[in-house]
Amino acid sequence: MKKLQTVSDAANKCVSCIGIVILVILIVACVAQVFFRFVLNNSLSWSEELARYCFIWMHMLGASLLIKGSGHATVTVILDILHGTARKILDIFIGLIIFFDGAAMLYAGVRLAYYTKTNLSTALSVMLQAFAMIAMIAASEERKEDKPVL
Repeated sequence: MKKLQTVSDAANKCVSCIGIVILVILIVACVAQVFFRFVLNNSLSWSEELARYCFIWMHMLGASLLIKGSGHATVTVILDILHGTARKILDIFIGLIIFFDGAAMLYAGVRLAYYTKTNLSTALSVMLQAFAMIAMIAASEERKEDKPVL
């Protein structure tokens, strides 16, 4: 049981770090969108989608972190009444519901990803192409000609 607890703690630390990175990306994307829209009068096409995906992932990862500390909002009227074996059985039942709900979300998500694997997000595909262009320019040797890399 101690090894399982160690693995769980390590996974939670990793998920926490990933969540922090996603939160920073979310904030930067939102601030950039507001700046470009209201200061430069030129909206970014990709920032809204990036913020949406970051928001979704941050919440899913955060929900997984809350399970360990029982941090989810709950109504504990029945739980407070029960003690001993009855409470343990109900806690196991609640854990099973959470587990099977997660398994159903995983199954549905994998199926959705499989069926939409050829659909790329328009704005994020633009970002991917821009990133590829930057990487190619950065990796290219200096050329004597003024021809573009791409």
